[in-house]
Amino acid sequence: IYLNGSAQLNDTRLQLTDGLTGEAGSAWYMTPVNIQAFTTDFTFQLSNPSANGITFAIQNTPQNYNALGGNAYELGYATLPKSAAIKFDLYNSAGEGPDSTGLYLNGAVPTVPFVNLTGTGIDLHSDDTMAVHLVYNGTTLSMTITDMVTAAVWSTSWTVNLPSSIGSNTAYVGFTGSTGGLTASQKILTWSYTSGTPSTPVAPVATPTYSVAAGTY
Repeated sequence: IYLNGSAQLNDTRLQLTDGLTGEAGSAWYMTPVNIQAFTTDFTFQLSNPSANGITFAIQNTPQNYNALGGNAYELGYATLPKSAAIKFDLYNSAGEGPDSTGLYLNGAVPTVPFVNLTGTGIDLHSDDTMAVHLVYNGTTLSMTITDMVTAAVWSTSWTVNLPSSIGSNTAYVGFTGSTGGLTASQKILTWSYTSGTPSTPVAPVATPTYSVAAGTY
């Protein structure tokens, strides 16, 4: 993992911001991976969560593994060209409310448009560990978030052509995060990434029956 800005390792966890103001951090897997279809799972915890939030991001920028966006409402992501990010946003910077998510492309400021998480059972201010399951099949990016404490589950999806947006079939994958005038300690606890479309289990065939004609064999 390449670490930039405020990102650092904290025991076994990846800490994107550590509770100071005006921070921006990013962390990228060391080599580009195939993004034509993939499954990724990660858990995160936002402690003392006032602002601003984190993203799971994919990028093919000229900065490669040094890519880092701005702090505050930019979530360490904004301004990165040839990129995509899903945000987990703690702060109402531009009308998105204090608990939101959303998909953003090509370094767009991750504020609005947005998906409001209020009332879904997923409260990013809860300090609970959240598990995120993302599956991309080449056309649709599907996300399920589970609160590991309350067991609340919420899902959504976006239609997107990631290789076209990013300009490549391979890219760096990782996380970004930021704080502004308010802060949070934002950590990635676990992470796995697998390229390729998930295989579909094969249904078992029916038990065969036999009908044998009378006679000697």
